[in-house]
Amino acid sequence: MNLVRKSLLLILSMAVLISACNRDEEDPAPTDDNEAITTATLTLTSQTTPVQTVTATVENLHTTADFSRATLNLRANTTYTGSITLLDKTKSPTLDVSKEVAEEANEHLLVYTFTPATGSPASMTVTATDRDTNPAPGPYPIGLATQVRTGVAGSGRLKVVLRHQPNTKNGTPTPGSSDLDTDFNVVIQ
Repeated sequence: MNLVRKSLLLILSMAVLISACNRDEEDPAPTDDNEAITTATLTLTSQTTPVQTVTATVENLHTTADFSRATLNLRANTTYTGSITLLDKTKSPTLDVSKEVAEEANEHLLVYTFTPATGSPASMTVTATDRDTNPAPGPYPIGLATQVRTGVAGSGRLKVVLRHQPNTKNGTPTPGSSDLDTDFNVVIQ
């Protein structure tokens, strides 16, 4: 009789355990997938006359990146209005990831960092001019629209990172993960 009770108790315990495990599997934690980006294009238009529009593109970011058209040839001591276009060309038709970033602006931050080449006096600052709708202490910058200011002539690299920060965006690049991390060559003349 004791053996029957122990067996029933064991079966009942296993049933409760299996039931609990199944409930956990039915309610997985929600996740936000990162954006797939194959192409990043920077377009800068000077705010001086004559107007200069410069475009630089990095292709094949998901495989072997092609930097052959990724150089920004800019004027010294000039202010530009900038924008970035992000595409996923693995989709048909091509997916405009920039629109998704704009729609999910409260979860994304583009970070621009200029580093002069060794010994170059070049300088460049990039300031985001667009804002998300995060509540106070926000809104925070997005970075799809920018103002770019060049300093003296020289060369360097502009690193562009798209941070994906669902429910953690705080205006800094720290939280989240990167959807994009690439460099553009910069020549200032």
